[in-house]
Amino acid sequence: MRGFISIAMLFLMHVMNAQPLARYNLYPFNRDFANPAATGLSNCLELNVTDQHQWAGIEDAPNIQSFSIQKGLGFSETRKHGLGANFVRDANGPSKSLGGELLYSFQMLIGRSRTTWVSFGLSGNFEQRKLDESGFTPVFDPGITGGVVQEIAYNASTGMYVYSTKYFAGLALYNLLPVNNNLGQGYGGDRYFISFQGGYLFTSRTSSASLQTSIQGSLGNHVYQFDLNNNILFNNNLWLGLTLRKYLGDFESAGQNAILFVGYHWKNWSFCYDYNFDINGTQFHHYGTHQLSLGFKICKDSFNCPAY
Repeated sequence: MRGFISIAMLFLMHVMNAQPLARYNLYPFNRDFANPAATGLSNCLELNVTDQHQWAGIEDAPNIQSFSIQKGLGFSETRKHGLGANFVRDANGPSKSLGGELLYSFQMLIGRSRTTWVSFGLSGNFEQRKLDESGFTPVFDPGITGGVVQEIAYNASTGMYVYSTKYFAGLALYNLLPVNNNLGQGYGGDRYFISFQGGYLFTSRTSSASLQTSIQGSLGNHVYQFDLNNNILFNNNLWLGLTLRKYLGDFESAGQNAILFVGYHWKNWSFCYDYNFDINGTQFHHYGTHQLSLGFKICKDSFNCPAY
């Protein structure tokens, strides 16, 4: 059985790519995973770690760990820079990757009301990929070496992002450089890969709760992913969320997912747990996908911040 799973994982390498899949699971905790122009929107130093385990109950199922850091640096009342770094470890059976990206954004205050910012961003990413074929069941296939295959992949992205306290919208273009890897061609392996997002915060004078509705999508040559997100925010810093995810194109057989979120903000800390339920036949063979997130902000102007 272990050998069968390994061969199946090797086959799936032709339709799966580590970093893009990780990127679109992590953006709810850090928007710059889906658009480099969304880096450093706050003047606080923001740190976030996540731990995701997919298809719980299946041996060698995918798991992702990430660490991100970002900060906005204002140099005038109407302009500021954003700096950030993301690091991701992605393990999927015999396939493993370790990589990260450096991000930069330039932001300007626009409009007569002086409440809307426009941001332009760039990022460069690198990734070490490894495919361990030593545990594969012996087969007569010249494409299987029986050893460990490794490579270094790199690329760049750019994006534009418009935001205020009430709304945001963005568009990003990934894989600006020619594809330079052999492992993991497929989802996200296109020369150009588009990400788009938009959302609005609905508030009421008669209610202590607010609703943020947003969309997130990604478009490749043959794979399309669309998310509809709804988060209810309470004044006691508790928030609940529901994301409905739909796949089209080559991944249409994956159907859709429902992701439930529960989070809480306490002083400079933020905590979140989410559960991903597959709405397809695979759900009957595992216990879903679980993810934990922990965030921390260091703000010089906050008296609650222990670092200052």
